[in-house]
This record gives sequence, C-alpha cells and structure tokens, in this order.
Amino acid sequence: MKLIPSARSLIRKRTFLLRSLFLLVIATGILMIYISKTAPLTAVTDHALISAEHGVLDMSDRSDSILPNVTLDGEWEFYWRQLLEPIDFQAAAPPVPAFEQVPEPWISYQQDNDSFLPNEGYATYRLRILLPDERSSSSTLALYSKSIASAYRIWINGQLQGGNGTVGKDHFSESPKSYPKVIYFESHPGWNEIVIQVSNFSQRNSGIWQSMELGTAENISWLRILHIAAQSGIVGIFGVMALYYGLVYLNRRKEFSALLYSLLCLSVGVRTVVLGESTALYLLPDLPWEWAVKAEYISVALTALLLILFINREYPKESVSWVSKVGGLVLPVFILLFLLTPARVYTYVLTPFTWGVLFPSLIYTLYMYVRSAFRRRKGAGTSMIGFVFFMAFALNDMLFYTVHLPTEDMLSIGLLIFLLTQAYNLSSRFSRALRQKEQLSLQLQRTNQRLERTVEERTRSLRQSNAELQEANQKMAEFELFRVRLLSNISHELSTPITSIKGFAKALRDGIITTEAPKYVNRIYTRSLLLERMIHDLIELTKLETNQVQFQMQDLHLLSFVQELFQKYEADVETQGIHYRLNLPVESNFGDMDSGGWIVKLDPIRIEQVLSNLISNALRFTPQSGTICVRLHLEETPLTETGWTACICVEDTGTGIPPEWQERIFERFEQASQQLGAEHRGSGLGLAICKEIMYYHNGEIGVTSEPGSGSQFCFRLPAWRGRLPEDDIH
Repeated sequence: MKLIPSARSLIRKRTFLLRSLFLLVIATGILMIYISKTAPLTAVTDHALISAEHGVLDMSDRSDSILPNVTLDGEWEFYWRQLLEPIDFQAAAPPVPAFEQVPEPWISYQQDNDSFLPNEGYATYRLRILLPDERSSSSTLALYSKSIASAYRIWINGQLQGGNGTVGKDHFSESPKSYPKVIYFESHPGWNEIVIQVSNFSQRNSGIWQSMELGTAENISWLRILHIAAQSGIVGIFGVMALYYGLVYLNRRKEFSALLYSLLCLSVGVRTVVLGESTALYLLPDLPWEWAVKAEYISVALTALLLILFINREYPKESVSWVSKVGGLVLPVFILLFLLTPARVYTYVLTPFTWGVLFPSLIYTLYMYVRSAFRRRKGAGTSMIGFVFFMAFALNDMLFYTVHLPTEDMLSIGLLIFLLTQAYNLSSRFSRALRQKEQLSLQLQRTNQRLERTVEERTRSLRQSNAELQEANQKMAEFELFRVRLLSNISHELSTPITSIKGFAKALRDGIITTEAPKYVNRIYTRSLLLERMIHDLIELTKLETNQVQFQMQDLHLLSFVQELFQKYEADVETQGIHYRLNLPVESNFGDMDSGGWIVKLDPIRIEQVLSNLISNALRFTPQSGTICVRLHLEETPLTETGWTACICVEDTGTGIPPEWQERIFERFEQASQQLGAEHRGSGLGLAICKEIMYYHNGEIGVTSEPGSGSQFCFRLPAWRGRLPEDDIH
C-alpha cells in the first residue's frame, strides 16, 4: 500500500515534531538535574568568591543572619608525613606548615627539592575560619566533604567529628573508605578550626581533591538530599530501562539489540550508584571499598564494550570490522585487569585507559552515528544528537578524573540523554514493526475474508449437493429398510394364519369335514380377516419405524378434542351391552374461552388411531354389562418444556393383565391373551403402533392393571394454557 506524496510529507513533519519535542523534554529534564547537582538551593546558597589564604578563611565581614554555603577552597596548612591533632598546634613550638591549594591531589605539591610528592603517604590539613563576632551564640553548621582519598579523620574546634576508613602510616595499617559525608558541629563566634588527617596507600588519587562546602545544617542537608535524589532518579531510570528491554528480549529473542541495550543501562546504573554520592555504600554499608572501586572501573569498560556492540548491531553496514575486533579484544583484557588486581595497581592505568581506549571508542561511535545519519538510516539523526551530548559529558569526566578539571562527575547525565534517545529509537522501531504488522494483518484479514467467501460459497454448494445426496440416500435406505422389514415380518408372522387357512381348506376339499363345514368355513373367513388386518398393521408399523409416515401436527383445544373422540365410539360400545363413560376434570381447571384453555399439539388422525386401538382392546376383554371409561386429567410436570401433561386414559372392567405381561404387550406380536380363546386374539401389533405414534408426539403410553379387576391404558401429551387464533375471531 503506497502513500501519496502529501501523506508522506505529513508523516515526515509529524515525525520531526515528535522527535524535536522528545529531545526538548530530555534537555529540560537533564538541565534540571544538572542544576540540582551543580547549583543547589540558589536561594540560600552563595558560593562566595572568597578563598583561604595562608590557612585562614576570613568571613568576619559576613553579617548575614544565615550563613551561606561556602566552598573551603584556597591555601590550607599542609603537614606532609605528619598525623597531627588539634592539641599539637597548642604547643610552645608548633609544627611549621606548608601552604598548599585545596582541592588538589597532593601529587601536585612540590617539596623543597622541587620534586612532587608521591601518591602514597599521609599528611595533615588545617584551616582556620574567622566568623563574625556578632554571632553571640553558637549555631549548628555542617561540613560537606565529597571525596578525600583514601582515609581520613576530622577534628572541628578541637573535637573529633568522625571520618572515613582508618588512617594509617602504611598500606597494612590503613583501611580505605571514601564517600561523601556530612559532619554537623557547633560553631563559635570568631575563630573556628578544622584539622583533617589523611592517608593514602590504596589508589592513584590522594588527599583532598574535591571541594568541601561549609554552610548551615539546613542548607547542607537540603543540598545533600538534592544530590541523592538526583542520583537515585537517574539510577531508577537506568534500572527501569534495563528491566523493560530485558523483558523485551526474553519475549522476543531475535531482538538482540534490546538485550545489549538492557545490559548497557544496567552497566551505567552500576557505575552511577557507586560514584558521586556513592548510594551503594549507604544501601550496603558492609560493601568493601575495594569492590566498589572495581565496580566503577569494570562498569566503565563494560559500557564501552556494549556501546561498540550495540552500534554495530544497529548499523551493521556502517561498522568497521577491525575496530570491533580490536575493541572486543582490548576491553575484556582491561576488565580482567580491573577484576584480578587491587586498586593500588589498576587505578594507575586510568589515564592510558581513558585516552588510549575509551576516547578512541567514543570517536568510533561518533563516526558510526555521523556516517549513518548521512546515509539517512532510521533513527541515526536522533542517536547522533544524543551521543554528542554524551560525548561532551564524557570528555568532562575524562578531564575531571585525569587532570582534575574543577567540575563534577557528569557522565551519568550524558549517558542518560544518550540512552533516552536510544530508547526512543528502539520504541520507534517497535512501533514501526507493530504498524507493519497491523497493515500485514489487515491485508491478511482481507485476503482471508475473500478466501473465506470463496470457500464458503464452494462449501455451501458442496453442502447442498451433499445434503441432496444424503437425503436421496436416506430415502433409499428407508425404502430398503421398509422392504426388508416388511418381507421379514410377512414371511415370519403370516405363516401361522396361512397354515390354519390351508389346513381348514384342505380338510373341506378332501371331505374330512362334512357335517360341520359351515363352522370351519367361518373359521377360514375369520383367519382371512385376521390375516388382512395383520398385513395392514405390519405395513403401518413398518412405515412408522422407518419414518415413512408424515404427521400433520395441529394446535387443538384439549377438552373439545377428547369429547369429539368419545362421541365417535359411543354407539359402537353401547351396542355390545357395555357401559361407556367420559370422566373430565373439574371445569374450573380448563377456564373459559376468554381467558384461554388447555392446548395440545398433535396429529388428530393418529391420536384417534391410538384411542380407537385402546377402546377396541377394551371391548375384546370386557364382558357384557361391564364398563369402559375414558378419563382426562392434567398433571404438573415442572421438568418438561410446557410444565403440564395431558393424561388420557381408557379404563375397563375386563379380565386384566398379569404383571409379567404389562411391559411386553407394547412390543410387536406380544399379547396378554395368548392363554385365552381365539375370540380375544388380535394381530399383536396395535399397542406397538400406539407406542410409535406416541414417540412422534413426544409423549408416552403405559398400562396399570390387576388380573380380574380390569386395566387402565394411559397416554400422555405435552399441554399448555393458551389461546388459538380462531378464539379471537369467535
């Protein structure tokens, strides 16, 4: 499906606006984080343009009621290879100081012979602060020390206030530990003194190499909170992105870029959490300082390696194979070096590692993004902009850690900008893939619909042909079954009456019977009638069993239908000297015509055939002066569809039926009168026919009888209360 030029132009403009808005949001967020890290609490913070001179920081001209935050930069008293305490400066012959700039690592300090101090050693720093005299009472101030390598102790106004690690005079007596710390103390009007003992036998950095800040307890606390909040927010973003894209990879293993991106976020998050405010050491206070430093260095090398792998995966056509191979070899070597050696060894390779490995990796990655952007690769422009931000912050950190540029560690912010642009690109790619999938799904759906219509038409045609064939086959099968059953029944069941007829006829022909000839002729006639009826019943039953009979179902009023049937047979019954009765339920049960009566659905001819058969049987087994009663009543049957059943019974006062025959008499050729005379015999098919008719009416038929007390044959039909259309006419 091709888009017209105007549509493509609209999509490009929309994409450009979305990307611009995305980058603007990122830049705004990063700027806020940067401000929170570098210029906190501007309303109450004033990095005053004052510095210490000859070990004295003069703030006596400050008359503010609230002391602003001040960086304690400038000349401090410095005592090399001396661990002095405040009491030592009260001696009659106090030690002679050297004055050195803070913050600076002491390797930049020159000795008397113009040589620079070594990394390893110990020393004492001292600074005297003159506060305004009008501060009549002491107030709580705070000292914010960021990084002092590698162990230190602090005295303020003669009292030991704490420190980090254990200060020692050699590698064995020192226990390194260095992370930002806030020390609260009570200040005095006038002179205040800060004494710091520092030792370093564990790494390349040494002494007070980052600025310390002094301010009110409230200001410094808020400053500390803002720093921790900013770092925690960045770490949280990295963690969420690592988790999300890790789950993307688990759900779709082909997205290897998602795995690399997840590991990249995780690596940057680890570096962030062990640097700056060293949040990891607050969460895990027992974490050894050595392992925290290892995590810092390994995460940097791993970030560079993952960055190269990620960019090569994203833009394989622009990659340079030999650069990837060299990076894939050198960076793991440095990772092993950082892992297997102590900090007093691998920290000294920071400068060659930074400018010999990390910087070329950044240049290669920038080259890849620029080349991809010029070739108009999707997402390359956004990635290039994000990487330029990242590279700027990375250069800041390189200079900060190698030549001690007076800034702060800002790599996490640059990485956040870059990773957010990558997240945008990955999300855009997933969105494009989803849109393509939706378009393909729509096309597939339309194709399937066309195929379904074609298949449906073909299926309908085949189904119709198949139905016609099945119908024809079913009719043929029913005709064949009808023929087979009819022939079987005729051959099996008609043999007895035919044999009797043949025997009587032969006896008459041969002159064996002479005097009683009329009697036997009458028997031949009776057997012929029985044979005729049996043939008729066999045909009727076979048709019913093979679905050859069409029922004409009608909705009829139950009461009037039963009354009409009763009247049809009233004369036939009474001419034989038998009392004939009709027993109906109470008239209120049926209601009147206005409110509707009881309705049954039946074939009137077939139900009359059932009632006629039952009355005929009753006549054969009921003696003269006996009684035949047709009874109608209603039974409530909640489990049925209509909820009611009409029960029509034919009761007689005849000979009755033995219990063992009451179930069998509804089968073909079963008669309870086999022990009686021939005058009671029938075809044995009437009740079987009645059973089949009731089956087609969703009804049932049964018998209740006691030998010598008569029988009660009842058949039941579904019934309901209602009105027929002709009721409204009347």
